[in-house]
Amino acid sequence: MAATTSGNCYICGAELGKTAMKNHILKAHNDIKGDQKCLLLKIEGAYAKGFWLFIDVPLNQPLSVVDTFLRRIWLECCGHLSGFYINSHEIAGSRKLGTLPIGAKLLHEYDFGSTTKTLITVLAEVSRKSQKDNVRLLARNIPPVFKCSVCDKPADYICCECIYETDEPFFCEECAEPHEEEHDMMLPVTNSPRLGVCGYDGAQDIYTFYPGAIKQR
Repeated sequence: MAATTSGNCYICGAELGKTAMKNHILKAHNDIKGDQKCLLLKIEGAYAKGFWLFIDVPLNQPLSVVDTFLRRIWLECCGHLSGFYINSHEIAGSRKLGTLPIGAKLLHEYDFGSTTKTLITVLAEVSRKSQKDNVRLLARNIPPVFKCSVCDKPADYICCECIYETDEPFFCEECAEPHEEEHDMMLPVTNSPRLGVCGYDGAQDIYTFYPGAIKQR
C-alpha cells in the first residue's frame, strides 16, 4: 500500500533508500570496537514493502524480543497471538538470535485471523556499545502520505470497510466525519503494514523520527 522507499537513519539522520540504508549502517554505524555482538536485521511488510525497519539485536537474545518490539512499533491492537516461521516451519520464540545464519529469512505473523505478515532478513553480524534496550532501532521508512479520496488533502484516517472495496479508502479529518456516518469504523493513518487492519491505531508506537534528537547526540 505504501509507495515510499526512503527512510531516516536514527543514528545520524541521513535520508536514504532501503538498499542504500543497509550499506550506510554497515559502513558508518558498525562499531567494531563495541563490546556487544549483534545481528543486523532488515524487517519489511511481506506484502507492503514500503514499510521497513533496520534493527540490531544482541546474539544472546531470543527471538521473542523482536516480537515484542514489532508489536509495539507496528502491530499490537488486541493482544493477538504471533509466531515466527522459516520455510513454513514454526520456530520457537526462545531461539537465540545467534543461532540464525546470515542470509536467513524469517516470516513473522501477527494475528491468525486478520494476519499481518512481516519478512525478517538476517543481514550481518555487527558490533555496538552496550545499550539499555535489547532492540535498537537503526532506521525506518519515512511515513507515506496518502491523499484524501474526496478532496486530495493529506489523509488522516482510513476506512476499514472501504479498504476492501476500493483503492481510495483514505479521508482527511474534515471529510472523514460525514463518511463515518455510513461506515462503522475509521482508523488513523499509521506508519505500519497493519494500517487499517482490525483495531490497529498505532497507540504504542513512540518511534517517530525526530531530527532534534539526532542533533542533541
